[in-house]
Amino acid sequence: MRKKTDFPPLCFNSPFADFARDYIEQHRAVGKKYSVDAVYLEQFDKYCVDSNIAYISQVPELFDKWRQKRPHETDTSHNIRNRILRKFFKFLHNYDIAVPSTFHPLPRPDKSFVPYIFTRDEIVKLLTAATKVKRNDHNPLAPLTIPLIFKTLYCCGLRVSEVLQLRNEDVDLQRGTLQILDSKGGKDRLVPLSESLLQLFLEYSANEKIRAFGSEYFFPSVDGGRYASCTMYGRFREFLWKAGIPHGGRGSGPRLHDLRHTFAVHTLDNWARQGKDLYVCLPILSVYLGHKNLLSTQKYLRLTPESYHSMLNSYGEHFGDVFPEVRYEEV
Repeated sequence: MRKKTDFPPLCFNSPFADFARDYIEQHRAVGKKYSVDAVYLEQFDKYCVDSNIAYISQVPELFDKWRQKRPHETDTSHNIRNRILRKFFKFLHNYDIAVPSTFHPLPRPDKSFVPYIFTRDEIVKLLTAATKVKRNDHNPLAPLTIPLIFKTLYCCGLRVSEVLQLRNEDVDLQRGTLQILDSKGGKDRLVPLSESLLQLFLEYSANEKIRAFGSEYFFPSVDGGRYASCTMYGRFREFLWKAGIPHGGRGSGPRLHDLRHTFAVHTLDNWARQGKDLYVCLPILSVYLGHKNLLSTQKYLRLTPESYHSMLNSYGEHFGDVFPEVRYEEV
């Protein structure tokens, strides 16, 4: 099994360069990844270079421009970009550097989005569409990699980044496990494969085309590196259309990440059908998904008409007499 990879080198060239490196390295020294912060600070650094900032004292006059929302930027990205710079400026004040640090934070974007939970019939149609990827000269491995990527997303409930970052040494076919390193929140975990999915993994890894390709990634792209998440999203939209599943447009879903939501709901539904105690099983699901706590897991458990019936019966058997039935005509 491989160890965690080192962080990519930091690229800072503005008058803030030394401070930005110290800021990121200090946080990483105590175990934080700060990968997102590094990306946005590199963007700010480039912004300063492109704006011909020669002295730190010049920054306040350009800060208002940086804070403005960019075309096609989501509310979440806009908020994160400004929040990271606000924290960095607070850090600079420890060095008595006069930069804006008291500007008001942007309001947090609304995160009340309700995920789309696929029915089991829709999952079958979606995965069937994924298996019909055709070979082309640009990507001859697509008929092998793409179908298994989507089956892994649903059957293991992984984030798309976790699947695409899998290297060969992360996949233990003897034990039937996937090693997920440096996931969200810096967590590591082992994810077991079902017998049917393990069989697909064995057939895939034994394929002569995959073995001859020689990439370090288990699901290599055409250049031998890893697929980009946006590539998988493009495929996802294609499979939705072929499966006859409508898409509501940007921000309305279904989203590729909703396969993970669906995995969680279907897992809970399966346990309810088996008569298992859902309160006892919930921590197991939380660890499997790589969540920090149960509150994170509960957000995934959105009920659909398909799964609600069995869960309602499960709860009813244990708690049906707690509250008396109220008939409509009595109200």
